[in-house]
Amino acid sequence: MSSTPGNINNNNKKAGLISLTVILLFTIIIFSNSINSEILYGWDDGEYITNEDIRNFNFREFFSTYYLGMYQPLAVLSLSINSTLSQTNPVPYHTTNLLLHLINIALVFLLFSKISKRIEVSIIVTLLFAIHPMHVEAVSWIATRSNGLYSVFYLASLIFYLKYLENKTLVNIFISLAFFVLSCFSKSMAVTLPVVLILFDYLYKRKFDRKAIFEKIPFFIISIIFGYISINAASEYGHIKNLNVDYTIIDRLVLFIYSIVFYIVKLFTPVNLSAVYAYPVKEGGLLPWQYYFGVVLFAFLVFNIIKSGKLKKDVYFGMLFFLITISVVLPLLWSRMLMLADRYTYLPYLGIFFILGQFYIRVMDGQHKLLRNYKTPVVIVFIAWFIFLSTSAYQRNSVWKNAVTMITDVIEKDRSDVDVSIGYFFRGNIRDLGRDYQGALVDFNEAIKLNPSYTMAYNNRGIIKGSMQDFEGALEDFTKAIELEPEYADAIYNRGNANYYLNQSEAACKDWQRATELGSKQAEVILNKYCK
Repeated sequence: MSSTPGNINNNNKKAGLISLTVILLFTIIIFSNSINSEILYGWDDGEYITNEDIRNFNFREFFSTYYLGMYQPLAVLSLSINSTLSQTNPVPYHTTNLLLHLINIALVFLLFSKISKRIEVSIIVTLLFAIHPMHVEAVSWIATRSNGLYSVFYLASLIFYLKYLENKTLVNIFISLAFFVLSCFSKSMAVTLPVVLILFDYLYKRKFDRKAIFEKIPFFIISIIFGYISINAASEYGHIKNLNVDYTIIDRLVLFIYSIVFYIVKLFTPVNLSAVYAYPVKEGGLLPWQYYFGVVLFAFLVFNIIKSGKLKKDVYFGMLFFLITISVVLPLLWSRMLMLADRYTYLPYLGIFFILGQFYIRVMDGQHKLLRNYKTPVVIVFIAWFIFLSTSAYQRNSVWKNAVTMITDVIEKDRSDVDVSIGYFFRGNIRDLGRDYQGALVDFNEAIKLNPSYTMAYNNRGIIKGSMQDFEGALEDFTKAIELEPEYADAIYNRGNANYYLNQSEAACKDWQRATELGSKQAEVILNKYCK
C-alpha cells in the first residue's frame, strides 16, 4: 500500500457511494428485527430507563455521576433524550442505536478509503463491520448505547488526524482532539486513541520526531484523566474483579492470551455466542484445558504474523489496531465481572477486517503466490462467509428480543456451569420483576446447584423466600451468603429484615447496624426508625 494518506481515486467515488448505500440498506434489513425488541428490564436497560436523573433530564448530574459503574455522560444524555421524547416506548431507543451503527458504517468506509485507497478493501472492511454477529450486542442492546456513540467520535477523530497528516493543517488536529474528548465522554474504551495515532504514524512511515511527540501530549493527558475516572467509577460500583484473588500470575497470562485468541476465533466462526462469558473455575489448581490450548493457538498465530511476507506491514498494523483498541478490557491485572463480551469487538475488529481486505486484493491482483490461480474459490469462500455472517446476525437479533429470550439463550448454550448459573441467576431476577416468585425460586435453586458459592444467588433467593412469607428459609439463605462473604452489606441488611419479621428485634438491629457500617443507606434509614 502507499506510504502516504489519500482517498479512493476520483473515478471510483461514484462506485464507492453506490457500494456504501447498498451496505447501509443491507444493514437496515439485517437489523430490522431489532427495532421492535423490548426494553431488557433486569439486564441494565431498566436501570437506565427508570433512573430518575435520566427520566427527568437532569443534565447537570450526567457529567458528575457514575451510572452502573461507568462514566458516560453523553451516552446517558442520549438515553435521557429518548426517555423525554418517548418515555418507555422501546422503538426510539433501538432506532437510535441502529442509526448510530449506520453512521459508524459510513465513517468506517471513509476511514478505510483514506487508508487503503482501494474500494475493494473499503467495501470488505465496511461490510464485515456492518453485519458481523459479534456486533449485534452493541446494536440490539439499548444499554450499550455508549458503544455506538463513542465509536462515532473515535472514528471521526481518526479521520481528522489523517486529514492532518495529508495537509499538516493544525485545525484538523484540534478537531481530532475535540472528537477524542467527546469519545471519552461517551465510553472509557476511547482512551486507547492516542496510541492508535502513533500506529497511524507507523503505517505512513512518518518520522518519529519531537513534533510528532508534542502534538500527542494533549491526547495522552486526556486519556490518563479519563482512564483514572473510569477505574474510579468501576471501583465504586464494585464492577472491578481483582484477578489476584483467584488466579496466579501464570493463570492471568493464560486468561489474557485466551481472550485474544477467543475474539479472533469468533471473528471467523461466530457460533455459540452468548451474553455471558464468565471467568473459569480452577480444578486441582488448573484452568480448563481449552485455556492452555489457547496459548498454543496464540503461538501459532504469532508465528504466522512474523512470516506474513509482503502483507507484513498491513498485518502488523491490523493486529496492533485490534490489540490496542481492545487492550483495556482484556483480563490481566483487573477486569469487570464477566471475562469477555461480544460488544468489546465493535471497533477492534476493524484491524483484522483490514488484513482480510488487503489479503483479498492481493489474491485478486495475482500477488499471492499460492492462491493466484484460485481467485474464483477465494471469491466463493468470501461470499459464502458473508452470507453466513448476515444470516447469523439476523438470527442473533431475535435472541435480544427481550430479557427472557436473551438469558434463556445463555442457559441453553450451556458453555460452562458458571455461565449457566449466571444465566439462571439473572432469569430469576427477571422473573422476580414480573412477580413470578415460584419461577424465580426455581431459577435461583438451579443457580446455586451449579455454583454452591454463588453469594448473590443465596441473597436473592432469600428475598424471594421472604416475598413468599418463608422468613425462616430467607434467614437461612442470607446467613449462608454472609458466611461466604462476611462484608456483603445487602445480605446483612436483608437478614436484619428477616429477623425483624421473625420478631427477633435485637438480632435485626444488630444486622442493620453492621450493614450501616458497611455503607448501606437502606439499613441506616431502617436502623434510625426501628432501633432508637
